[in-house]
Amino acid sequence: MKIIHTADVHLGARPDQGRPWSREREQDLWDTFRRLIEAVKAERADLLLIAGDLFHRQPLVRELREIQYLFASIPETRVVLTAGNHDFLRRDSAYLKFPWSGNVTGLWGERCQRVSFPEKDLCVYGCSYHSREITENLYREARPGGKETYQILLAHGGDEKHSPMDFRELASPGLYLHGPGAHPPSRDLSGGRMAYAGALEPIVPE
Repeated sequence: MKIIHTADVHLGARPDQGRPWSREREQDLWDTFRRLIEAVKAERADLLLIAGDLFHRQPLVRELREIQYLFASIPETRVVLTAGNHDFLRRDSAYLKFPWSGNVTGLWGERCQRVSFPEKDLCVYGCSYHSREITENLYREARPGGKETYQILLAHGGDEKHSPMDFRELASPGLYLHGPGAHPPSRDLSGGRMAYAGALEPIVPE
């Protein structure tokens, strides 16, 4: 099984504000995400996980149409995404109203929910931010369940203002974890049981 995991894409951000190359950097974020989709296609990945902050702010409908076009180009890949602290779910969020294609699942709940993919013998747990800052550990009660061999927790957070979490509590599920703030490079934690995705582009979000 092939899984590609990313987070903190921050589409819509304009890094290096005030610099001559700032507008180019904004386009770089989109171009890099398109290359990621091409990699998913080339690798024939079973699953694409996006652990929050696909957008730097509330996405526009026209932007989601572009994202939908990209996701529709990989119909054999299951896409699971959550909203992070930058693109958190307001009541009028375009995320919630958008007609996603059949291979896309948004875990939009405030509490961890579970989506199962029996044909791949796996399930994914996760939830979304409904405000910019969350001081509660959203993942404290996340535990593997069901019959699937592969149990993945898709998380976004890790510091005192963004769902602080105890890695020891989360050691039982297979866990994909992203920590906010400085956007650490992709790295493995807990002997292969947990991993930070890192960010596709080196930006420091405001």
